[in-house]
Amino acid sequence: MRETEVTKFLVSFSGHIEHVRFPAGVFDDQLYLQYDIVWGEDWSPISGLSSGTSQMATSGHDPERVIFNMPIEMVFGSTNVFGWPQLVVTVRAKNSLCGDSLRGYAVLLLPPTAGSQRLSAQLVRPRPATLLGEWLAWLTGRGPELADPKMLADGKDNYLLSTESYGSVSLQVTMVSKDFRKLGYDNQPAVWKSL
Repeated sequence: MRETEVTKFLVSFSGHIEHVRFPAGVFDDQLYLQYDIVWGEDWSPISGLSSGTSQMATSGHDPERVIFNMPIEMVFGSTNVFGWPQLVVTVRAKNSLCGDSLRGYAVLLLPPTAGSQRLSAQLVRPRPATLLGEWLAWLTGRGPELADPKMLADGKDNYLLSTESYGSVSLQVTMVSKDFRKLGYDNQPAVWKSL
């Protein structure tokens, strides 16, 4: 295939969700993750899993961190960069008091530059809309949840949500691309020169 015939570029993401950190400590018996990769209309998945669920995990010697090392791998083809893939992570807890409950959502833009990177995003969770809702959430240990967490990647209706920050998620990911430059895009990391 000649360069003038290239109409699509390929992008590969591979890595793992390393850990979840709660600054006040982990008070749940077990945590687990669910993830979804969300992309725009011009993107087409070629291989990999667009969603998954992790194993149950507990905090180790660090009471603020739960390590998952959950693998993520996805290859896409696209004709333009609009709708770049995003990772939506849902952190859930299982404990003996309130069963299965939400601990937070995080949204990460998968890296647009080639190479290996470590990313981090704040966990947020919806707040109850009323004082009665706050009291019931405190009493039951279960707060409001989104029917579809993928809506966070869209951003269109997110201004209606009232959320609070609660911890963070860390991701280690490597991005490799093919035919990016042939279509006029440059995704190489910036090179800093010292004077």
